[in-house]
Amino acid sequence: MLRHKILCLLLLFFVTRQAVAQGDCTTIGQNPSTAFPVCGTEVFEQQSVPICGSRSVPGPSCSTPGDFNHQDKNPFWYKFTCYTTGTLGFVITPLDLEEDYDWQLWDITGRDPDEVYTNRSLYVAMNWSGEYGITGASDEGASTDVCGGRGQPLFSAMPVITKGHEYLLLISHFSNSQSGYKLKFGGGTADINDPVLPELKDIKYDCAGYSIGIRLSRKVLCKSLAANGSDFRLSTGASIVKAMGASCNKGFDLDSVILYLDKPLPPGTYTVTAQNGSDGHTVLNACGKQLLPGATISFSVPVTPPPRLPALKALPCAPDRIELEFPDPVRCSSIAADGSDFTITGPSAIQVISTENICDAAGLTQMVTLKLDRRILRDGDYTLTLTGGTDGNTVTSACHVPLIPGNLPFSIPAQPAILLGDCAPPGCAPSSVKIGLNFPVRCSSIAPDGSDFMLNGPHNIRITAAAGICNTNGMADSIVLQLSEKIQTAGNYRVTTTTGSDGNSLQGECWQLMTAGQTADFRTSDTVNASFSMSLQFNCKLTTASFSHDGRNHVNSWAWELDGETLHTQRPVKVFSDFGTKPLRLKVSNGVCSAGLDTAIVITSELEAAFTVDPGPYCPMEGITPVNISTGNIVAWEWDYGNGSSSFGPQPLSLRYFPQQKEQDYRIRLIVRNDMNCRDTMDQYIKAVSSCYIDVPTAFTPNNDGQNDFFYPLNAYRAQDLRFRVYSRYGWLMFESRDWRKRWNGRVNNVPADAGAYTWMLEYTEKDSGKKVFRKGTVVLLR
Repeated sequence: MLRHKILCLLLLFFVTRQAVAQGDCTTIGQNPSTAFPVCGTEVFEQQSVPICGSRSVPGPSCSTPGDFNHQDKNPFWYKFTCYTTGTLGFVITPLDLEEDYDWQLWDITGRDPDEVYTNRSLYVAMNWSGEYGITGASDEGASTDVCGGRGQPLFSAMPVITKGHEYLLLISHFSNSQSGYKLKFGGGTADINDPVLPELKDIKYDCAGYSIGIRLSRKVLCKSLAANGSDFRLSTGASIVKAMGASCNKGFDLDSVILYLDKPLPPGTYTVTAQNGSDGHTVLNACGKQLLPGATISFSVPVTPPPRLPALKALPCAPDRIELEFPDPVRCSSIAADGSDFTITGPSAIQVISTENICDAAGLTQMVTLKLDRRILRDGDYTLTLTGGTDGNTVTSACHVPLIPGNLPFSIPAQPAILLGDCAPPGCAPSSVKIGLNFPVRCSSIAPDGSDFMLNGPHNIRITAAAGICNTNGMADSIVLQLSEKIQTAGNYRVTTTTGSDGNSLQGECWQLMTAGQTADFRTSDTVNASFSMSLQFNCKLTTASFSHDGRNHVNSWAWELDGETLHTQRPVKVFSDFGTKPLRLKVSNGVCSAGLDTAIVITSELEAAFTVDPGPYCPMEGITPVNISTGNIVAWEWDYGNGSSSFGPQPLSLRYFPQQKEQDYRIRLIVRNDMNCRDTMDQYIKAVSSCYIDVPTAFTPNNDGQNDFFYPLNAYRAQDLRFRVYSRYGWLMFESRDWRKRWNGRVNNVPADAGAYTWMLEYTEKDSGKKVFRKGTVVLLR
């Protein structure tokens, strides 16, 4: 291999030596716990070595070139006992001498074999030489600790082993092939050959499996045991048909043998004798020493009592299965699957239809569940009888002893009756009714179509659906019954229980049936109406409103909400001192049903002074004529025009006003009186001006002296769509307005403008003629 050549290839050697994990070893003999038992008298040949392993094993520290972590690569393990203290010599000869085999030895006395992977103190000797060919321990070796690497000797010195100690030898195949090897012990002074013959040490009969267990004084090879059991003979009662080693499924040797019989043994004393089997010998140890033919061992089979009767586990209410607990294990195969090993007698006819068992690996159980054909609903005393089933036998014990038929009495207690409770008050115009129960019932027992109930009353109302108010356990102590229509009128109704379309009445938690014919009553009330009548009486400024509700259908509560006040009588009276629309809300109730009405009433006066007039402004010589629109049985009109003029009669005068000021307001008043000597007054105001001629001043002085401080168009009362602008002599816009009353104060951006001449432009439309006017000119700003 490359590891033998030059030092620079050591890294590659490391990778090769370490090797990617090759997987767990599963072949017997390739793990410490399944090691081959060996003897010093034979040559052990392994033709093929399965590739696996590569677990690290502890040992002495090594620093030789080319040596790395020691591993059980492609291993086989061997175990032996030292019977004479001395040196141990052995030779490992590869079948292909161009392959590398390594080895290591541990003392595992009293220890778990797998500790060789972790416990450094168990180490005895090793040889991990990287050379090919024959290796081992002999007189040629100089040291018991040979590390790995190029040039290391293939033989170690023979280690000293101690009498009575157990040892474990690892042979590791470093080469990646499956070529095998031969192992031969010799050359040392130690003795690993067992000098003692195997003997019969103990025996036990298993009545459950028709088998005999024998323990030997020494381990023997599994391959030496005849599988047909011919290495042993039973004195009487049955024949041995099979033999198995107790640990042969995970190793090469055994110290216990199980003999299987063709039938159970009756009570008595029996002898087992060793003999040469069909393979020509009795069982052999690793050194070929056999159990002496003719060796005997005896045992007794006692009288086995029949299994005891089981106990009934606590029964739930209305059980549909019964659980039995046997004090002794019974055979599952003896229990008839159809339940025919069991019968039940009592007040109601109940049959066991099947059984359920939880069986262990030996086919035994102590718990049997009987499934019944129906729930036991009728209370009383019952008897469960154990008898022979359709399988031809009763239940049998683990030792195949049949159970003696017997009886197990049990009782089903009476359950409380389910009674119909009261109906909840149904409210107004009910479309459903809620009814109570004294105990909860199963929601699943309530017929969805409501057929568990009937309804009788003055009107043809039917129950169309029913639903329980169910909890998380599916139980309900109240049920809502849906009606075919709302009940609008007063009357007495009765709910009666019956058998529903699902074939049963209501069922309680323990499936007890509710008896038919139970009743519960409820009463409905009439619906009500909030319509009312009203009358109004007028008296000059006061209006008296009288309201009345008919009180039909037993209305006994009224709430009139009117003009911020609530009245509670059937016929309230309300006096209004003003006029207009008054919101009105009425709520009525008979204690069950209620109704409401939202409306409004309009309070108007039988006498109202009213006239219309344009508020102006009015220009000089412009006529003003009010228009009388007063209402009522008016017999007198008195006009006061505010300018010293007055008149009487329904038609006012047409007048002109001559104000003493630039603008002046005048009050026009109308007083009317009706045939009941009631009076009413109305005032309106107009504005008259001294001039309506639009003109623009030629100068102004914005010095805040109260004289000519502002510049604007004068008297533009009759101008529409007005636009007034002022420009500097450089053409800059200094001021602009569309409201003639908005005046220029001689400032621009709140900074006083320079004194001098400015140009103005005025545009507007005459209100009366619709004529468009454009004027311009100059104004002088004086400082």
